[in-house]
Amino acid sequence: MTANVQENAPVMADAVIAQVIQLKDPDEAISSAVWWRVAELLRTCTTATTSGPHLTTTLLEHAFNATDDVLSSLSADSDPGRGDASNAASVLDSALPLGAGYDALAATRRSCLRLARLLFSLDTTTPAVLATRVNQLRRALTAWRFEALDATVRGRLSTAR
Repeated sequence: MTANVQENAPVMADAVIAQVIQLKDPDEAISSAVWWRVAELLRTCTTATTSGPHLTTTLLEHAFNATDDVLSSLSADSDPGRGDASNAASVLDSALPLGAGYDALAATRRSCLRLARLLFSLDTTTPAVLATRVNQLRRALTAWRFEALDATVRGRLSTAR
């Protein structure tokens, strides 16, 4: 029984996502195809944040590709009269908040949660808001990648001594 439930979990998750996307306002500027890409991005980030360190680098790269996929499809799908996503995509180009006390993994999880709230909300979402949230997630992933790379380099330096 447990194996059957585990095998059906992705199918059940896709059914829930499909239902939520169907319930979104038909006049919303964001297409269902973009929302499916957002769902895949969230799935990828969730897998990355719960994986072991040996998979982190690979899964982070996959998450970066997924953010780029969402942003490019959102940009291609945007109707200039309904709120352009291209302006929002460049708003968050400021420096990453790296340093002591900054937890990039926690920031990535918070960004995922904010993005998931948009996906599961029945309120109308503008392309600019979605692009902003995806960019925030991308920035958190960048900070996390720097932390993971730093830990890897530190580990290699300590074993070389």
